[in-house]
Amino acid sequence: MPSRGQIKILIFIPFLLVYWAVGLYPFTFEPPKHVVNQAERTADGGLSFPAVGIARTSGAPEWLSALQDTSRLELRLVARTDNPDQRGPARLFTISDGVSDRNLTLGQEGADLVIRVRRPGSDANGTPALKLADIFRDADWHEIRVRVEPGRLAVTVDDKARVEQALSGSPFPEWNPEYALAMGNELPYGRAWTGEIRAASVDIDGRTIDVLDPAEIDLPGSWWEMRSFNPWDIDHKRAYYANADIYINFFGFIPFGALLLLLFGRRLSIVHIMLLGAALSLSIETLQILLPRHPSVTDLVLNTLGAGVGAALARMAIRSGASA
Repeated sequence: MPSRGQIKILIFIPFLLVYWAVGLYPFTFEPPKHVVNQAERTADGGLSFPAVGIARTSGAPEWLSALQDTSRLELRLVARTDNPDQRGPARLFTISDGVSDRNLTLGQEGADLVIRVRRPGSDANGTPALKLADIFRDADWHEIRVRVEPGRLAVTVDDKARVEQALSGSPFPEWNPEYALAMGNELPYGRAWTGEIRAASVDIDGRTIDVLDPAEIDLPGSWWEMRSFNPWDIDHKRAYYANADIYINFFGFIPFGALLLLLFGRRLSIVHIMLLGAALSLSIETLQILLPRHPSVTDLVLNTLGAGVGAALARMAIRSGASA
């Protein structure tokens, strides 16, 4: 015959499994993988990306820190695709920090050229993006120029004007000078493009930097690739209080704290229950790193507070019932 303590544990275990199931759904395991860089230099000094590969700066380019005093930046890229139906968008060129924060990115989405520029009116991801249809419908070489200056954003492809957009001010105060530059993929990897880049340069107020110069850019031999995440990010697109995730994480752990207090209230204080709530939340958030979920320190804090509030409410209910 099970003891009362064993029965309580048997009651609690299914409850615990439900939290893990909800927190880890849909259970798609994405462990880190070792990737060998397939990028290579061509005989004419360009870059070839026959498969997953990247060419990148070791850190932020030195010229990026001087953009605050810049009146004009022009990117020139001469490239051709290996596949007219690449998705991601697949990155030809990027100055960014992962998939949600960037200064400037050129990518291929199907046969279209997608350009994201952080500018007045855009978010930190450079959206709304500019989309130029059918640039990569063939395997020909195409010269792409992106000119950014206070009050104006212009794009030409093969000497034909494709975008002329007025800006409300200078975009450069919005740019982050600490982002690295990469071609063929994105940092920390995962948006690979296949094709060739014959020329890539950045002109800043008449000073031209050859981005393909081996002194400017490296080809790492390999890397470990894992899904990127921002542990502090809840949702930049909405106000904090408008994010439903906040309420789900807080109120969702109130039953956890209440049940622990009801089952083990004689042995556990509210602080103990909050620590157990934090341990459960930490296990879920840690495992989410390997899943298509978004681990967050904010979730950990809210889960812990929710467990404490649940325990406090349960204690108040017990005391109220005892005094009635």
